Amino acid sequence: MEHRTTTPDTAALAGWLHSWVTDEGAVNGFHNHSVWGTNPATFLDFTSGHTTFAGPALGAFAQALADRPDERGVALLRRLLRYQSAETQPDGQYRHIGFQVGESATNGLIHNAVGALGMLLAVRHAGHLLPAGEVTAVLESVRRNLDACEIYGGGRPGEDGTCNQEYARVWVKQLYTELSDDKTYVDRIPEDLAELVRLFHHRGVPDADSAGTFRTVRDRAEGGILEPAEYYGLMIVPLVLGHRAQGDPELLAEARRLCRHVVRSAWTDDTGATRFHRYWYVRDGRALKTDTPMLIAGMGLTLYGIHEVLAEGPDPELEAFTRACLATYARYQTPAGYFASASGWHNEADIAPSTAWHAHDLLFLMARLGPGDGFWDRVLTPADRQSVLVSDRAYWAESGVHWCVRSPLTAGDLHLYGRKDRSTFNREFFAWTDREPLPEELRYPGPPEFFVANDGIHRIDRGEAPTDITAVGPLPYRGRL
Repeated sequence: MEHRTTTPDTAALAGWLHSWVTDEGAVNGFHNHSVWGTNPATFLDFTSGHTTFAGPALGAFAQALADRPDERGVALLRRLLRYQSAETQPDGQYRHIGFQVGESATNGLIHNAVGALGMLLAVRHAGHLLPAGEVTAVLESVRRNLDACEIYGGGRPGEDGTCNQEYARVWVKQLYTELSDDKTYVDRIPEDLAELVRLFHHRGVPDADSAGTFRTVRDRAEGGILEPAEYYGLMIVPLVLGHRAQGDPELLAEARRLCRHVVRSAWTDDTGATRFHRYWYVRDGRALKTDTPMLIAGMGLTLYGIHEVLAEGPDPELEAFTRACLATYARYQTPAGYFASASGWHNEADIAPSTAWHAHDLLFLMARLGPGDGFWDRVLTPADRQSVLVSDRAYWAESGVHWCVRSPLTAGDLHLYGRKDRSTFNREFFAWTDREPLPEELRYPGPPEFFVANDGIHRIDRGEAPTDITAVGPLPYRGRL
């Protein structure tokens, strides 16, 4: 993948995310999880509709509005907020919380919390641009959801919880308390933070100045993984907010230790890019690290956490790491604005871009870089070129509302087709099977085709649509055969 700059194009990313927003305010997407290597097709769910895990996009668009007010942007944010705040299940949890599992999952603390976080960050940045009644509706929605999520541990951290999810709920409580007159959680938040540190934090990996967090208490007791690197923002930010509210320097010190865990566990890939590690396995005093396969898109929440720590005072190590990760984004960004998803899977997880992970990236990039001049014009102008991201075993293509995930010739059997304005996608089966044909509305107009040879990747179709092709992985793109 050609390296062009050390700074990613934030407006291009925001424009790509906007291309998935429906008239109702849903954030659709192909919900690929490039850490676990799954997507709705692997669960036979075939969902490409809204996901609450894309909630940070609302916070990012709101911050852009605060910096660059625009009536069109306000209308977009209001649409996004109305949809997310109203889409609830009968039990009070938000709808569309399954992410890579799709609509087959209707329970889960983390995806409720991230949906709430997106709305609260939006109100925090741009609440002054919104009608007062709509701000009230958001806060009431969040409070109802917090009540509904008391089914998870009674609403407080405990030994049955998962670290990043419990921290995310505390972050929701912190923002909700800041933005509302409801003081229910004021006394609970310091207790929750202290309990989270006690239950999950583990110093000494990879060195004495660093601390990771066990994913579960059972992992600590029996041996298991520390949280993957992309989740650390969910732990870091609540600690920083706790420090600001309580004046406790130890909370900030612990946040810095979590940052150093990520920074000092990082690795450099074969393109020279700085990358997050995958996770550590810890048992009986031994710590084993694995780096790959690991995401590229999706570093944003952890980098947002590091950004919040840097706001509390200079730290050359964290600043240098942030700049290196910005260069990684730039190296792996396509002309259409989205990033390569991951490396090391040698399947669709490397190339199929998830709007949710990219929403996390946009949140950080907006905080760090800002929107820039001409932001809303660029975001709201539809793309006029086909975009293709190809690797040795799979490729992603999108053109207008159409998208597909396919395999190079003879390199696999991926035949997934969808539309950005549809909440489900489908798989095309071979003609010699007895399955129903692909619905015409999902058929991709003239999809590109590739052949992977020993010397690289060759394009073999004769399509003439203006196209940007980006290659990732071990083989170069050689052009048309």
